[in-house]
Amino acid sequence: MVIEEIIHENPLLNSGLISLEPLNGGLNNQTYKVITKQKSFVVRINGKQNEYLNVTRRSEVDIMERAAREGFAPKVLIANNPEKYVVTEFIDGQMISPDNLNDENTKKLIISHLKKIHAMKDNERQCSPYYFIERYICGADELNVKHPHGLSPFLKKAEAIAHKRSYDKQFNGRYCHNDYFTVNMLSSGPDLYIIDWEMSGSGDVFFDLATIPFSNKFSEEQEKEWLKLYFETYEDEQFEILQELKFMHMVRECAWGMFYSGLDEKKINHDFNYYKHTLYVLERLQQGFNYL
Repeated sequence: MVIEEIIHENPLLNSGLISLEPLNGGLNNQTYKVITKQKSFVVRINGKQNEYLNVTRRSEVDIMERAAREGFAPKVLIANNPEKYVVTEFIDGQMISPDNLNDENTKKLIISHLKKIHAMKDNERQCSPYYFIERYICGADELNVKHPHGLSPFLKKAEAIAHKRSYDKQFNGRYCHNDYFTVNMLSSGPDLYIIDWEMSGSGDVFFDLATIPFSNKFSEEQEKEWLKLYFETYEDEQFEILQELKFMHMVRECAWGMFYSGLDEKKINHDFNYYKHTLYVLERLQQGFNYL
């Protein structure tokens, strides 16, 4: 489906249309800003990944609407065909940058929203990182993507961690965002909005907690402070689990890159090389790193 068709069939978008432009940021879908005389909108045209991941878009929209009612996600305005596209309000704000993580209030707000997400009740939407790694690899195999040399030992280690984490009934199996990167956070005045909920569902709290330390090269001390901010106390076991889940992030990056390198999808807002990314992450793993 193309953006012009979506605008044409929705009076909310084509009434007083001024302009449309691709939005940067997302790598999995096509995203546009549509400006009309009345207001601005975000239109996300969904990619093909759900054909392989078996996660319904309707359940994603439901959680987006719940998060919007709680005040930390954009309002969903059109979702009559969620498997194809979703329209939300446009938030006029700034994406959180690594420098913002030096601000204590920003970090507290990020953690506060994360706790709200983890308190949501919808464990039927299975979206754990362990499940996604499995589905990405299976999808890559179906798409005839070559496994890079040296990946197998890390997949086996990931399986062992997944088995170990299955015994944690307190923090595994909770509702998670599963894509809690700063690129999915918009600061608008005193408010912080979380976007890109397509990976959200029942997952591992520590995977969400590991996302920002893993992607921003936190020091050991910063990671301990991060854990204390969430749990209010610090224990060495928390730190050890965080390291395991940073490793899971690395393996998911590999599997994700393999899968998307096999999808024949039109790139609207980027020229990202997925397979090259897989090789980069795998090289980092082989060197003993568990962060990008």
